[in-house]
Amino acid sequence: MTKIFNNELGSQAYKRVKDMIMSKELRPGEKIVQDKLAEELGISRTPLRSALQMLEGEGLIIANTGKGVSVKEFTDTEIVEIFDCRMALESTAVRLFTERARPSEIQELRDLFTPFLNGDIDEANYQKADAQFHDTIIKQSGNSFLYRLFQQGNLLMCMDLIGLLRLPNETLPEHIEIIDAMDKRDSALVESLAISHLNKTKKLILKRINEKKR
Repeated sequence: MTKIFNNELGSQAYKRVKDMIMSKELRPGEKIVQDKLAEELGISRTPLRSALQMLEGEGLIIANTGKGVSVKEFTDTEIVEIFDCRMALESTAVRLFTERARPSEIQELRDLFTPFLNGDIDEANYQKADAQFHDTIIKQSGNSFLYRLFQQGNLLMCMDLIGLLRLPNETLPEHIEIIDAMDKRDSALVESLAISHLNKTKKLILKRINEKKR
């Protein structure tokens, strides 16, 4: 009975701490003081340790030898690697989505960005729309194995944690251009635009890496 109870507390702690990481309540690179966090969550350290072990397995927590644990902070090199994976998988997803999506599904993507077309862009809301745009395309590509690859690699969570790397007024026209090509059912153009969209951000990170080396 006690074991079941601890497992339930561990599961609840896992969900709560994960939410805190995804919402940046616990920020990238921040050291987790386990006594303080356990008290805040109203649990003992045992279920919290269980939760942190699960999050470490997902790559959201890093265990530092002799220094406790901290929230994962992505390096520029890791971000480039993530974008390489995204370009390989998302280019396929966006082509499949374009070929099979109903007009209403494409309209739903357009509706995500309609509130920002007047030039008044709240970055937090735009980031949510951006994440939903990419997530919807992957989920509704019609290829369950492709979506599973995204989940197994935690790519969707990584994207959310990294956040926006380019300004909305730069990426918004790119999103609209992709959606316009979807409306025309030009899957080759959509795939090309999606790769270009991601590659522009990758080049920005590579430039940052090169500047640090100077």
